[in-house]
Amino acid sequence: MANVLNRTTREFIQSANTPDYPVADWIHNPDLSAVTGFDRRYWIVTGDAVSLMDAGARAALDAAALEAARDDLANQIDQTEDILRAVVLMVLDELNAHSAKINALLTAIDNASSLANLKTAVAAISDLPTRTAAQVKTAIRNKLGV
Repeated sequence: MANVLNRTTREFIQSANTPDYPVADWIHNPDLSAVTGFDRRYWIVTGDAVSLMDAGARAALDAAALEAARDDLANQIDQTEDILRAVVLMVLDELNAHSAKINALLTAIDNASSLANLKTAVAAISDLPTRTAAQVKTAIRNKLGV
């Protein structure tokens, strides 16, 4: 049993069965003293030696990772815009349903000649259902791309 380090991915495995890890792809019992405490992305593998990137190279790698993270965030914002539009359209539908209910009630009040007629007219107006989270998700999905 030995510790092994993949030459390409820098995957480190302790107490590995060495025959399962060919020397062409894995360093057996690598000396990691030069990279202790540093993330594997900063490690440089040359032959069987593992060294640490200098501070400038580490800073450049961090800057590139930050730039990539910003690009990913920008792409998410583009998707968020679509989702936000769908949410607004779904809320608009709900507001319109409530407005229609209020308008129906007001019309019933205006047209009622007696309390009995008003009760009958109001009873004929359907209740608005409460919404579940699943219904909201479905409504938003249906609005995506609209």
